[in-house]
Amino acid sequence: MAAPARSTSVSFLLLGTILNPTVSRELKIHRETLLAVNEDGFISHFEAADTAASKDLLATVAEEQVIKLGEHGWLLPSFVDTHIHAPQYLNAGTALDKPLMEWLEAYTFASEARIDADPEGLGAQVYSKLVSRMFESGTTLASVFGTLTVEANMVLARCFLEAGLRAHVGKVNMDLNGIASYIETTSESLSRTRDFVSSMSALVAPLPPHRRLVQPVITPRFIPTCSRELMKGLVEIADEGGLRVQSHMCESEGEVEWSKGMWEGKTDVQVLHEHGLLNSRSLMAHCTHSSPADLSLLSTAGTSIAHCPLSNVYFSAEKSLPLREALTAGVNVGLGSDISGGYELGIQQSMRWAVGVARSREGVRTSGREVEGESLAISWKESIYLATLGGALALGMGEQVGSFAVGKSFDAQWIQLGRQGSRVDWFGDAECEELVEKWWCNGREEDRVGVWVQGRRLRKL
Repeated sequence: MAAPARSTSVSFLLLGTILNPTVSRELKIHRETLLAVNEDGFISHFEAADTAASKDLLATVAEEQVIKLGEHGWLLPSFVDTHIHAPQYLNAGTALDKPLMEWLEAYTFASEARIDADPEGLGAQVYSKLVSRMFESGTTLASVFGTLTVEANMVLARCFLEAGLRAHVGKVNMDLNGIASYIETTSESLSRTRDFVSSMSALVAPLPPHRRLVQPVITPRFIPTCSRELMKGLVEIADEGGLRVQSHMCESEGEVEWSKGMWEGKTDVQVLHEHGLLNSRSLMAHCTHSSPADLSLLSTAGTSIAHCPLSNVYFSAEKSLPLREALTAGVNVGLGSDISGGYELGIQQSMRWAVGVARSREGVRTSGREVEGESLAISWKESIYLATLGGALALGMGEQVGSFAVGKSFDAQWIQLGRQGSRVDWFGDAECEELVEKWWCNGREEDRVGVWVQGRRLRKL
């Protein structure tokens, strides 16, 4: 079947500085550039403003169709959150006083059960606030863990769709090691998953393909909560529909040892691989205890990593993700907030934490001695890649979003410095790159004046 024809009519133009991450993890700064968005929300033009084609475009549109980004403003792809637990927004900013496994039993399972018990009330309240906070912070695409029931997860999906945000929404699967009020049987979990996938398909069926912003993702919670039968059944469902898979992998020392105890000494990586859960449609969160062999396996399989540096400080303080090694191995890596294991929803904070944690790893490697080999540190520019194109690639959407190119969907954020309330200060003239770095360090929501998804401006901020 031929692809549906895309509109050639220009909806609006953006003129000014455009930041564009590349697959080589560089950040290209395009000054005096013109970008056009068509009526379907796709980029139809992306060139220097002084080319003949750009001049022709500017001459053919009304003045009100041209958005001038300003002397101290720029356009940037919107952020991607590769790992977030939506129901845990109930607990965001609190309950971080226990190790991972105790934390799940003491706080997390109970909060998720509360959402399942009242999806249209408490669930809708929490999820509506969550999606509002997400786009205020510049995030427009997320890979989301929900809860156990179909009803609550459909409330979650509708909140994203109605807000105009993209989401891979997962009905959580767990038939082992829950609490009395929050666990499923194997058959119940698989039946609910099929119902959820069908309901998600029905939700977006009336929409044109480019407006189907939400999709289901198969979500076995993690090895300690999933039986062999459950994982086998979930793989069958994923393969039948070509669906993506998300889970957690080797997140903390306690979780790693628990998994080994359940699986005759096998690691998370071995168990997931044996059950067919590591492939090019898979996204694994954390992976802090990954060995070089594990990273090689993930690279070969095409499995991506959701790096959650803030929550790892709390739940895997003994070991951080070998980020540089993962990137060098060719693994796609994006950033995740991991609400509520991480207390900060904004991916801009995740960028800062990723750089800080990587620098700390390099400091440990080189402390008191001369060493050779590749630095484990990453730059602030690389972190912008992780927050945008890297995240899109990790979610299998790198051809669609995450950077700017003709034919890609226009998902973007407009940053404008010098506004009231901004904490980004400079004195005298400053180069664009210097201003971007200052924003990277000190920028906040006050600097963000526009967010778009598929060409639609969600609202002026």
